Amino acid sequence: MSTSYQNVLERLKEERLARNWSQDQISQKLKMSQSHYSKVELGNRRFTYYEVQDLYDLELDAHYIFTGQKSGIEEEVFFSNCDYRELHFYLHVLAYMAEYFYMVGRSEDWKAVYKELEYIKYVTAPDKTDDNTLFLLRRMLNYSQQTMAEKLGVDIKKVRTMENGESLPDSEILWKLYHFFRIPPAVFTGSQRGMLNAFSCLLNILTKEDREHALEVLQSCHGVITG
Repeated sequence: MSTSYQNVLERLKEERLARNWSQDQISQKLKMSQSHYSKVELGNRRFTYYEVQDLYDLELDAHYIFTGQKSGIEEEVFFSNCDYRELHFYLHVLAYMAEYFYMVGRSEDWKAVYKELEYIKYVTAPDKTDDNTLFLLRRMLNYSQQTMAEKLGVDIKKVRTMENGESLPDSEILWKLYHFFRIPPAVFTGSQRGMLNAFSCLLNILTKEDREHALEVLQSCHGVITG
């Protein structure tokens, strides 16, 4: 098990203890046995894809658990009434804004956001929401299935079955997709709560002026995709 994934497990425990939940209490919330959960926290097994979805539904910061980034600004208020598909679109818009202001405008204030979203725009385009995200990412990177398998620490058969929709990524694979390519697990799992937290973290990187500008642009898109 990688040291960095161990950090994920430490943050999982941190979030559990912050809410004064015992392992038994959180396992009940996740609809699994206490023994099952304990093995996850110890690193002896992984959360399944569906268990990660359930984790995002709990009253803890799953985005922080996987990324180490805590949200904390109130821009979530605007996005809180948006469904996952809308948030998917806004993430795409923000990625192109970051590319423009950093690559064209040469604004160092946008560099960190650009680096976080460098690959996002290729897998969150409005016409791509029903496509296989892993396949889109691999094609954009010009990776072979073997190369992607080596990157994720799995065999090539696993990559093939995930791209065909025959299997789903577990918690460590989802973490690696963020660690290497900065794509939050919420993009793969369809979590609205996770996307809200991701937005807060991204906007928090910006200066107050740039954050207000970004919000103005994103809010102007609201009527376009809901009308």
